[in-house]
Amino acid sequence: MKKPVLILLCALALAGAGAQERVLFIGNSLTYFNDMPHLFERIAADKGHEVEARSFTLGGTGLVELAATSEVQRLIREERWDKVVLQPGSSESAGLSRSTGEMARAILQFLETLRAMSPDAKVCLYEISNGVTPGNGSGDYATYLYSQQRIRDTVLRMAALAGLPMAPAGECFRHHYAVHHDLMLHSAFNDVHPNLAGSYLVACALFETLFEEPVMPCRFHASLDAGQADYLQEVADSVVLPRREEWLMGPGSEDDPSDVGLQPVAQRRLQVYPNPSTGLVHVDTCGEVLLFDLKGTATRTEAKGGQIDLSHLVPGVYILQAGNRRQRLILSDH
Repeated sequence: MKKPVLILLCALALAGAGAQERVLFIGNSLTYFNDMPHLFERIAADKGHEVEARSFTLGGTGLVELAATSEVQRLIREERWDKVVLQPGSSESAGLSRSTGEMARAILQFLETLRAMSPDAKVCLYEISNGVTPGNGSGDYATYLYSQQRIRDTVLRMAALAGLPMAPAGECFRHHYAVHHDLMLHSAFNDVHPNLAGSYLVACALFETLFEEPVMPCRFHASLDAGQADYLQEVADSVVLPRREEWLMGPGSEDDPSDVGLQPVAQRRLQVYPNPSTGLVHVDTCGEVLLFDLKGTATRTEAKGGQIDLSHLVPGVYILQAGNRRQRLILSDH
C-alpha cells in the first residue's frame, strides 16, 4: 500500500510545482525601490497564486537599453516566463527621449524574441508615476496632474502600438493626488521614486492587470498600517478593472450579463484570427460588425464570407463586436 501512496504524493508534488508562475520584471529604480517585485509576489501569494518573481533592473536606464542588454536577452532566450512586466524609463514615459513609434518597435522586437521560448507569456507595460514638484512649498498638484496625464497618454500609445495592456499604476497615484494633496505615495517633493506605500500601490495595480481580479481583500500589508493598505487596495480596485478596456485589457467576461450561463464561455467571444493581423481577418460571423478604436469611436463594417479587410487602418488595438460578442484585435504594420 505504501507504493501507491508514494506515487500519489509525487504526482501531487509535481502538480504543485507546475502551478507556480514565473514573473519577470524589467525596469530601473522605479521597479527595484522597496523591492516592489517582492511586494507583488507576496500579494499574489495571499490571493492564492504561487509566484516566483525575478527582476533585472538598472538605475537610470531606459527600457530600450535594458531590453537590448545581454542579460535580458539571455533571460528571455533561455528561460520560460508566464508573465513579464516592462517598465519604461521616466523620459521614455513622458515621450522626451524617444518617440512612441521607436518605443513600440523596440518592444515588438523584444516580444518576438520572448515568444520563441514563452509563447503564452502575458506582458504588460507599467505606467509609472511622476514626482510632485514643491511649488510654493506645499506641492504643485496641478502640474503633477498635468504631467501624469502626459505620461498616461504616451505609455498608452506605445502600449497600443505594441498590442499590450497597460498597468495603470500611475493612474492609481493620480487618483489619490487629485483629491489628497499630501505625500502619501512619495518620500519627498521632486522625488519620482515611490515610498513603501507607493510601491505597494504599484504592486496592487500590477496584480490586477496581470491576474485580472480585484486585489481586495488582501491580508498582506507589508509594514503598512492595515487601514492604509486597505485604502491602497481600494484605489487599485477602483482604477484598474472597472476601466479595463481603457487600459487595453480588452472586454471582461462580464460584458453581457444577460447571456452568462446560457452558452459556453468560449462562445461569448467573437472568434477572430489571425490575431495580431496585418489587415485581413477571419471572423466566425457574417453581416455587420462594429469596430471600436481607442477613443471609443465606432464604425460599421461588413463581414463578407467571414472575412474583413482592415488593412486601411493604422496599426494599433481595436475591439470588434458582432451582436453580443466582442474581441480585441491587434493590427500591426508587418
